[in-house]
Amino acid sequence: VEKVMHNLEINGDRKSVPCLSMYGEDCPVCAVSQAYYKANDDKNGSKYWKKKQHLAQILVVEDPLPADEVSGETHEGQVRFVQLGWQIFEVIKEAFESGELDEVPFAYEGGCNFIIKKTQGAKYASYSVGTKFARTSTDLDEDVIATFELGDISDLLPKNPGREKIETMLEAALTGAEYSDSDSSGEKETEDKDETKVVEKATKVVKETTVVEETEADSDVEDEADDILAQIRLRKKAKAG
Repeated sequence: VEKVMHNLEINGDRKSVPCLSMYGEDCPVCAVSQAYYKANDDKNGSKYWKKKQHLAQILVVEDPLPADEVSGETHEGQVRFVQLGWQIFEVIKEAFESGELDEVPFAYEGGCNFIIKKTQGAKYASYSVGTKFARTSTDLDEDVIATFELGDISDLLPKNPGREKIETMLEAALTGAEYSDSDSSGEKETEDKDETKVVEKATKVVKETTVVEETEADSDVEDEADDILAQIRLRKKAKAG
């Protein structure tokens, strides 16, 4: 299962918010990111771009890690939810695309164990060396198949917060407008910020943070940011009225 999120800097705090593309909707945060990329501002483009995580459900057949100090238990024989980093996911993806697998790896019979190996580098851990599907297939014992239960992995995905909340948070990230999760309306703006000031400030922020020479692309990112925020404000005005 793919989990898609955005990071937004709001009121000095970093907030992780769901990408509306997960729910089959157009995402305004993606639109802002694409506008920056079109202006050759990769820094801000990547800042607002979506971050993907891959969630999986596994049966742990071997756990070499030390047992829990309190319970004395390991994960061996247990069904666990795991988050696959991009290195591990790329190993799995390459195995499928290269045709190296003779059997469906996740089949109960004829499937292959998947070995995850962690190598500690000077600064970061790596999973790209030694992580692989086993060469030989392994059938699961019938007793094991009969006893373990798979959960619903979709329960790990965040609920759709709604377009209005995402737009309000994006507006706060772009313009510096006040935002509070505790507000019933999903937003909290200072009294001296009318709709025109909000859109003007958003356009100013986009222009100042796009560090490139004045080109047609700069005009595009300004127009797109203006349009996105103007649409947000109009929808809120229509709802309030």
